[in-house]
Amino acid sequence: MINKAGRPTPPSLLAQIGSLYHRIYKECDKLFREHDFPLQMDQIPVLMSLYYSGGATQKDIVTSLGRDKASVNRTISFLLKNGLVKVIQDTTDKRKTQVELTPQGESLAEQADVMLAKFDVVLSADLTDNEKGEFNKTMLKLIETVTPCK
Repeated sequence: MINKAGRPTPPSLLAQIGSLYHRIYKECDKLFREHDFPLQMDQIPVLMSLYYSGGATQKDIVTSLGRDKASVNRTISFLLKNGLVKVIQDTTDKRKTQVELTPQGESLAEQADVMLAKFDVVLSADLTDNEKGEFNKTMLKLIETVTPCK
């Protein structure tokens, strides 16, 4: 596709999804900074994954978030260094570890959950229930389309 200036334009759906993604992350980071929250938005998915699951292996976190192992390991190291998680060695398989939130990490995750829930309400405020349902259906379909078979 070519724009008016004769320059190529990105595929529309990809551009819209990318733009929405970056704007949401930017606004969430801004919200967290305004509340003196000690984490950045790219660290929040790992924290929240542990909060919702009650603890998980690093491999499970990588799989559930669809992120690369190195970025998850960096985030876990950061959270560990700041006393927000504990890493428990598996007694039978020394290569395997379980990551769990500390009480401080649990408290921080609860704060993040409240802020994200409020942001979610604001984000979807102008959508009707039908539009929310259709959006959810469409997003799940797109995620399924780009998710490799297991």
